[in-house]
Amino acid sequence: MRSRSLWVLDEEDDPLVRRLAAGLGRTPARLLAYLLLRTDREDDPTTSVHLQIGTGVDRTTVNEAVTRLEDRDLVERTTVRPAGSDGGRPRTAWLPTADIRGTLEETYDGHAEALLDLADALREPESTGQRARSTGSSPSPPLEVALSWRSNALHLPFHAAIAAAWYDAFDVDVRLSHCDGSRRALERVASGSADLAVVGAATVVRARAADEPVVPVAVCYQRAMTVLYTVREVFGEPLRSVEQLEGRRIGMPPDSETRLLGQLFLSQTTFADDSRIVDTNGEERTALREGDADVVTGSFADPLELERQGLTVDVMALTDHFPIYGPTIVVHERTLEAQSSALRGVLAGTTGGWAEARLDPGPAAERIAAERDEPPDRIRRTFERAAAEFGERDAVREQGWGWHRPEMWDRLRTALEQGALLRDTA
Repeated sequence: MRSRSLWVLDEEDDPLVRRLAAGLGRTPARLLAYLLLRTDREDDPTTSVHLQIGTGVDRTTVNEAVTRLEDRDLVERTTVRPAGSDGGRPRTAWLPTADIRGTLEETYDGHAEALLDLADALREPESTGQRARSTGSSPSPPLEVALSWRSNALHLPFHAAIAAAWYDAFDVDVRLSHCDGSRRALERVASGSADLAVVGAATVVRARAADEPVVPVAVCYQRAMTVLYTVREVFGEPLRSVEQLEGRRIGMPPDSETRLLGQLFLSQTTFADDSRIVDTNGEERTALREGDADVVTGSFADPLELERQGLTVDVMALTDHFPIYGPTIVVHERTLEAQSSALRGVLAGTTGGWAEARLDPGPAAERIAAERDEPPDRIRRTFERAAAEFGERDAVREQGWGWHRPEMWDRLRTALEQGALLRDTA
């Protein structure tokens, strides 16, 4: 019996897998990485048997994933006859259509087009505008991305895309600006003074319910990062259950995504009318420490500062109770129709930025640290936690960064409507 050794993926190959996964999902990325690396290391074409053994993926999954890769023009099919065979049916084999760098660019570009297709599907049925589809990128005027707050760890993928020149790779010049909350960022897109904005998902749904011409094009994080938190010295006991919030004063910043999600959370309880919301004017930790509120809302990173001050902090994540998308990139419908090529470049570049940030957030953390008084190592750790806890969900593992599904948006709209929060009644 003849035996032979076959090369297999190992941990040293994982960086390439992860870069490809940002625009493909984990399983197709493993197959594509194997094809790219094996082409450089072996002379014979890669068959289904090579793929199964080399990646540890079963035959059915290999066939499904390879079909996706072929549909995206990332691999091409060929045939090979076994050595010493005089006839018989040739075996199918595959080759990558480009080298590693070219494949990464094609992967991110195709993923960006798929995200734009999702955005098209989310537009209102009566929308008559037709998005102009492009076959490539071309230089465009600078595009402004309005962030919902000053640069912080959650924005690290945008800075990573700039630091690693991924926007340059797709011929787009991205400028980041900062707003005072999700609502302000969304208003800039709606008015046309910014091209894209990073906005909380609940704010997006309310805007669309009010017929504002905005549409989500990518979800930056698959889950909202809003939490309720308190310090033991104020609350008087460990915060472990929703029932403990009954009758408490809950501090929330006015006109904010965290307030909207906090109200949505309370609307799901039987004691919503017994809890008093206290306006904190953006000073939640101060309100908590000075005893003006028993519990406050904030981002998952906010309680960490109190812990660094030596306080005992208890935290309750709102999305532990119901899933809600986190920060989302939105555009004006008119921009989606008229600037498709430029938007495609931004989304492709940001996909690359997400991959770079997940592999090495250091360079982007340094960029952010230069803008604010915070050590880069702390920014890096905050992003890594946010990505692991709120960014890596099934949609990302299966399809890549930014993926979203209509049923999730419908679910959030229904929840806001049931809580009488879908429309601003102020």
